[in-house]
Amino acid sequence: MLPLGFSWGAFLVYVAGLLFVTVGGVWGLIESGHPAFLAPILVGLFFFYLCWEAVVEDEDPYGPPPPPSKSQG
Repeated sequence: MLPLGFSWGAFLVYVAGLLFVTVGGVWGLIESGHPAFLAPILVGLFFFYLCWEAVVEDEDPYGPPPPPSKSQG
């Protein structure tokens, strides 16, 4: 995989865009009452989940596997 750097500016712009999509969908749903505004809400929440997985979660929560033990024989 390519060694890509992390940019806080790009991350904050991405999160701001997700907030606009999700909050705009909630606002549209409340104002119109039409269920079509559930789509941007769900899309925004899905991309928030992807963002969480990419940035916050550890790559391997259990750590490296233990070394194999040598049997005496």
